[in-house]
Amino acid sequence: MKRFSKVFTAAVALTAALGLLAGCSDGGTDPTASGGGSAHVLTVGKLLPLQAVDPHKVNDGMSNEVLTAVFDGLYSLDENHELEPLMAESFEKSDDGLTYTFHLRDAKWSNGDPVTAADFEFSWKRLVNPATAAPNSNEAVAAGIKNANEIVNQGMDYNQLGVKAIDDKTLQVELAADVPYFQALLVRPAFLPVNEKYLDQVGDKYGQTPETTIYNGPFIWDSWDFANNFSAKKNPDYWNAADTNIDEIKWQVVKDSQTAALLQESGDLDFTEISGSLIDRYADSPELTTALEVHMWYMYPNMQNPALANKDIRTALATSYDKAALANDVLKNGAEPADYFVGKNLAVGPDGKQFRDTGDTYLAYDVDSAKKSWEKGLATLGTDSVTLRLSYWDDESSIAQAEYIASQWEANLPGLKIELTSQPKATANEQALAGDFDLYLFRWGPDYKDPMAFLELLSSTSQRDFGKYSNPQYDAIIAAARTPQMLSQPQERWDSLHDAEDILLGDVAVFPTVQNGIAMLINPKVHNMDVRNVSLTWNYRIVTKDN
Repeated sequence: MKRFSKVFTAAVALTAALGLLAGCSDGGTDPTASGGGSAHVLTVGKLLPLQAVDPHKVNDGMSNEVLTAVFDGLYSLDENHELEPLMAESFEKSDDGLTYTFHLRDAKWSNGDPVTAADFEFSWKRLVNPATAAPNSNEAVAAGIKNANEIVNQGMDYNQLGVKAIDDKTLQVELAADVPYFQALLVRPAFLPVNEKYLDQVGDKYGQTPETTIYNGPFIWDSWDFANNFSAKKNPDYWNAADTNIDEIKWQVVKDSQTAALLQESGDLDFTEISGSLIDRYADSPELTTALEVHMWYMYPNMQNPALANKDIRTALATSYDKAALANDVLKNGAEPADYFVGKNLAVGPDGKQFRDTGDTYLAYDVDSAKKSWEKGLATLGTDSVTLRLSYWDDESSIAQAEYIASQWEANLPGLKIELTSQPKATANEQALAGDFDLYLFRWGPDYKDPMAFLELLSSTSQRDFGKYSNPQYDAIIAAARTPQMLSQPQERWDSLHDAEDILLGDVAVFPTVQNGIAMLINPKVHNMDVRNVSLTWNYRIVTKDN
């Protein structure tokens, strides 16, 4: 039997630069019960509210963060960003790499029921069940689980997914190909367990309130006022409660980073993100940390708009704003200008090199060239002016980017008028899905360590293809990259994904802006939290706070 080791190959080469992802609350936990002294209460400022705590109903960063605090999957990441076993106490892998057998540790749900392999089988099949409409169902495809692609994309019966509970403590997973990053993907909330019996009891209320959810993680979701505050207390029955330092986590939604910084200074927050001029203000503070995420900011042009259907117009827009100034002078949070779509530090290929290091660059800032493309596009359209509506979220980073880019566009492209429209993230996404936009400023954080985590967004079948881009050659590459045949030929697949990025940005299907950075103020008493948000998952298990 193979025991877990700190040494994994490419499946676990999760770098520190990578970037991110309840039971009845009656009879709550005494925060001081574990140590007998003052409670270790962690207060966290966040920009966005919690949506829900159901692993298959949400896929936003805030909800994923809370999910990984109150649930245990098979793995998480430790303080060195290496794979840490949680529910999976040990595993076996077949010689052909197509079958994994996981042996589960003893653990309980917060209602007292044992956590079993059946909870994982049910959950993973629920993930790909069309009736669930899980926004993260593609992660089962990315993991290479047998029949996942056929279920999610071709209508096969979800019960044919290659996962099976052999007994209460043994979970067997069959893969369509030997996927090198399979285990690394299992840190994602999509692969958390769900207790079928309890879900049947509470129905649609599951994950919507603390009282209608059960938990197997280090914390128990305790309260939620839907918009501003939510909290979780230490789970006294957690299998590793003795090693969990934090007694209570309190999240507070503070959309204004100026207010959040003041709360941090007053001691009301232990962690918050900041942006803009605040970064200069705290430049010499020991509490300031910046990091490059793997999240990418980019624009979707609506291809249904006659002006944006013109490639010259799109090229002019994509190359007429200064990305370096945007990153360094506007955002100032560790972001980098992006002349690419698949970000740095995301994934290592069969050649041992980062995808970005062996890729090309595209759509560089060039005002003179942009003006020529603009004039050519206007001539083709038979007009001397264009008005476009730019939609974006109502957080500070989105607003700062949108206003800066709009000003650059109007200054550099004569005849262009930009109408700015900000909305809450959920509302903006709904409008974009309905095609109600001209240009949409969007940020995406990858679900897994592979270029497909970005490239599949622009396939014709993607739910995130807001702009309605369509290129049969591109679609063919994306479809092939999911197949067992291509997965078994990693170098050929890798090269094809570079080709896909060439096609995508050659068509100017999106306008990259920056690879996102994150600037954080962290209480010096808090440890192992400084770069959690630039990884695939948060891990509150390893966070500690001094008294």
